[in-house]
Amino acid sequence: MCYIAILENYSLFCSGIRAVLEEAGECEILFESKSANDFMNKMKTEKPDVIIFDIIHCVDDGISTIKKIRRKTSKTPILLVLSTDYSDFFEEYISLGVNGFVFNDASREKLIKAIKAVKNGDDHFPPRVWQLLKKYLRTKKVAASYEDKRMLTNREITILKLFCKGYTYKEIGVKLNISPRTVETHKKNIQTKINARSTAEMIEFAYQNKLH
Repeated sequence: MCYIAILENYSLFCSGIRAVLEEAGECEILFESKSANDFMNKMKTEKPDVIIFDIIHCVDDGISTIKKIRRKTSKTPILLVLSTDYSDFFEEYISLGVNGFVFNDASREKLIKAIKAVKNGDDHFPPRVWQLLKKYLRTKKVAASYEDKRMLTNREITILKLFCKGYTYKEIGVKLNISPRTVETHKKNIQTKINARSTAEMIEFAYQNKLH
């Protein structure tokens, strides 16, 4: 059983999510909150497996709230429900430690898949996220050099390309016949070599250097 905490100030959304998860029978709503303060108070005594945060009905872009949550817990996975209107914030959400995105038009199956992925320690960013992030990153100044590219091994470049396509650690492991832990080690090595602090910066490097 996966225990869920929902942060959402739109009651209809909470009702819809609850119905979907209860019907699936694999998740239980631990608590729901309509404000960040109430959510943080409940987090003092409750320990959810996954946090679902609806950005769409948030009063702002949600960044300040995500920072508060991450100061409270650095390990509990955060799954954002959002729309393509928030693509300019994707990079910052990821850099703050958000573990996955679910678009507001996603099916029940995709929501359940996303919850399972982040609960098991994987990231969940649909291919559409990287397509939108690519458009945003292309407007930014190229920061990496050709010498940076040469530091990466062929295996690291292959793994980097798979991350750009939205593959999870597990999916990359299956494709390359290696363990998810080995994939994670390769990812850490890539980030160290190119001085990337987050997955978003790693993807940015790939697109800037035509490694996607």
